[in-house]
Amino acid sequence: MTGTLDGTASADAASAGTHQWTPRLVTILVVLVLVSEIIPVSAVLAGTALPAITARFATTQAGWTMTIAFLTASIAMPLVGKLADMYGKKRLLMVVLAVTVVGSVLSAVASTFAVFLTGRALQGAIFSVAFLCYSLIRDVFPEKIVPFAVSVTVTGTGIVVVLQPFLAGWLIDHHGVAGAFWFVAVLTAVLGIAALLVVPESPVRSADARPDVLGAFLLGSSVAAVLVSVSSAPQWGWTSASTLGLLAIGCLLFVAWIVQAGRTPEPLIDLRQLRRPALLYTVLSSGLVYGVGTTTTSILAIMAMTPREAGGDYGFGMTAGEYAVFGVVGGIGIVVGGLIVGVTARRTGAKVHMVAAAVVIAAGVLTMGFGRGDELVVLIAAGFVNLGTGLAGAAIPNLVIAAVPPDNQVVSSSLAEVSRTLMAGVGTTLVFVMLNANVQAAVGGAPVYAGVGFVWAYSLIAACAVVGGVAAAFLPRRAGATEQALHR
Repeated sequence: MTGTLDGTASADAASAGTHQWTPRLVTILVVLVLVSEIIPVSAVLAGTALPAITARFATTQAGWTMTIAFLTASIAMPLVGKLADMYGKKRLLMVVLAVTVVGSVLSAVASTFAVFLTGRALQGAIFSVAFLCYSLIRDVFPEKIVPFAVSVTVTGTGIVVVLQPFLAGWLIDHHGVAGAFWFVAVLTAVLGIAALLVVPESPVRSADARPDVLGAFLLGSSVAAVLVSVSSAPQWGWTSASTLGLLAIGCLLFVAWIVQAGRTPEPLIDLRQLRRPALLYTVLSSGLVYGVGTTTTSILAIMAMTPREAGGDYGFGMTAGEYAVFGVVGGIGIVVGGLIVGVTARRTGAKVHMVAAAVVIAAGVLTMGFGRGDELVVLIAAGFVNLGTGLAGAAIPNLVIAAVPPDNQVVSSSLAEVSRTLMAGVGTTLVFVMLNANVQAAVGGAPVYAGVGFVWAYSLIAACAVVGGVAAAFLPRRAGATEQALHR
């Protein structure tokens, strides 16, 4: 049951009747927008730092920098959502920001790769900030200004698109890996204090919410076990006892999770919802097109910053600061993709956008792989890949709206979010498996890959995008209307 708790109502409750902006509401929105921007800032910093992380820890497993954050995010988001409904969205926002600060500090001071990854796992909590922020807006802002406020919070100001790649480059070039993560820690702490002082608590609670901790453990452990076995197989051997044993454990845990999810009243992920074909295709396309598509950035930095003198047939020898041009072009591509969806959604439908995204991403990554020796070709192709990512990301909410009736859209949105985050982690691991199977030398502790490794890695991303596009093609034009008609 959802209700309002006395004494926790917003300080702006009185303005709900006026439907007008007040200075306090503007201040709250600014803080929430800035808090939401921590997600892309931390992601760009981590992605740009991958070559430096590889060299600092002399590892071929730098891809886990991204994978472990995506994995913990996909498991944490459903739990955080349930706990926020029970104990308050602002309270959980403070917890998430605190955990992110701890994780960032841990990664900054880490002397071993294992400690560094522990910090990155904690930083995965930051992905929950997005839905906590727009849920707070929905609960405490006047109804008539909620759509605009949510839109601004989700899309951001646009300034970050241009500035964050240069910021990431400057931090890494001048202060190294540690400096980058100290920056995330300080930024998160400062904005956390601002949110604590400015943002009111939501008065909405759900007494019936039950977090599925066992389900989170089973799913997280199963996926982690499989990914560790696959990513370590090039070193351990594909038929070694360690690889096969860990793979078997992961599969058994996954089966146990499926059984447990079917018997739990409020499972971590309600798999029963996937009996709707429209939602199943939506979830598949979200993960395979958008989720796997985002893994492109995980290896692009390595390809661009590797010097050609290292012996490969790729690499432009860029510093992190010079690599910012790729970040800006990619950011613009994402924004343009979102704008295209916004302008044409009513005429074309989200299905067309997702199919187009799959085609653009597949063509772009294949061009990057085969044109890896030409900086301009790779730059243009990367822009198109991010254009496809922007199309897919903006299409997902509309696909969910079209796939299910209104009373199922919250659960369905959660499924799509978990799918794209989880598949981003899986995809990152698999593309690095492709690379690590083609190491031809080591320079300064960092591996130098054979060019064919990038061809295989980008081909995998292209194949996933195509499969996701095919899944989207099976979606009915107006699935939601069909579903609602069946329920009448």
